[in-house]
Amino acid sequence: MSGGVAAPEILCQQALEQVLAYLADDGVALTADTCRQALRLVESVLAESAGPDLPARCVGRIYEHFQRPADSIPAANPPLARGHIGYD
Repeated sequence: MSGGVAAPEILCQQALEQVLAYLADDGVALTADTCRQALRLVESVLAESAGPDLPARCVGRIYEHFQRPADSIPAANPPLARGHIGYD
């Protein structure tokens, strides 16, 4: 028996890490409930197939399992207006 880690386990870990990193970057608080929900997401995608694209498929389905945080982009100040600089 080897001491190495099997490929599906590595893919699962990579998928979970990418999902959690994406959520954290998007402003979602990484609570215990969030982590459990991320685990369920990875589990459901893994149940379909364990191909090398598992992490990408998990990230692609994040907002099927999580509520998207509200955008907090401030309004432009002064307001943007269309204009030109005189070229014909």
